[in-house]
Amino acid sequence: MDKGYKKLDKLVCMKAFTSVSDAGGFSSAARKSNLTKGLLSKYVAQLEESLNIRLFNRTTRQVSLTEVGRAYYARCVSLLEELDELEAAVQDIHTTPSGELNISAPTSFSELHLIPVVSNFASQYPDIRINMVLTDRVVDIVEEGFDLALRIGILPDSSLIACRLSTIRTVACASPEYLQQHGEPDCPNDLLHHSCIIDTNYKSGISWQFERDGDVQSVNIEGRHRINSAVAVKKLVLADNGIALCPTFVLGEAIKTGKLKIVLPKYKIETLGLHAVYSHRRHLSTKVQLFMALLKEYFAENSTWEE
Repeated sequence: MDKGYKKLDKLVCMKAFTSVSDAGGFSSAARKSNLTKGLLSKYVAQLEESLNIRLFNRTTRQVSLTEVGRAYYARCVSLLEELDELEAAVQDIHTTPSGELNISAPTSFSELHLIPVVSNFASQYPDIRINMVLTDRVVDIVEEGFDLALRIGILPDSSLIACRLSTIRTVACASPEYLQQHGEPDCPNDLLHHSCIIDTNYKSGISWQFERDGDVQSVNIEGRHRINSAVAVKKLVLADNGIALCPTFVLGEAIKTGKLKIVLPKYKIETLGLHAVYSHRRHLSTKVQLFMALLKEYFAENSTWEE
């Protein structure tokens, strides 16, 4: 028997072993696969013989993994998953990108900045269907079936792979007309004497934090207006309703044209990252790689809100 055949045979034996373990027995595994109970038993016995260890405890009624068998099972599953992903990756190279691309992304940001990327991608790859769900909720991309998600913030430790695309700052802003009528604050505590607009999506809520030269000041705001949309907050500020904290991706154009003004500019409020995240447990298909490439290219050149 040549060496190549032995390696292939061992993979078959490993697959038989994991199927028996997953099914809880040889009979159940045979019903779920195209192999007979006898053939599964033969493959597992051959694997045990080659390893010189016993993988299963066998009785007339049940089959259970030995302690060594449990450790070997975990490594087998990992190895077989990697082989499946390798095969899928090779097949992707030789096929035209197609199928469905499922994306989760934050609402306001996507409506303002993501649609040009999606439109460009759709025109370049007409065989790919795009399903985009806009939500400010942090979705479980594995459980909910998303290929990737866009997230704004400081990401917690997780098993997800994250690619930073751009930087987003939070600033305090007001309209020139409001400031002309009510005066411009010189320090964070001056905000207590102003009409403030609260974005309830802001993680610190009514506790607005300002940092200058390493000193952090926290001001508890009592706002007249509360709303869970950065775009709506900007519209209220443009209508001279008060001072608000807002991300720069919403304010960029209004500040550039002078319709809004940054207040307390010497203070830092919050700097966040725009990230694309995906699961390492899934093969990163060609369609996801292509979309990621467009995201990187676009936001490297088009973070206009920071100009």
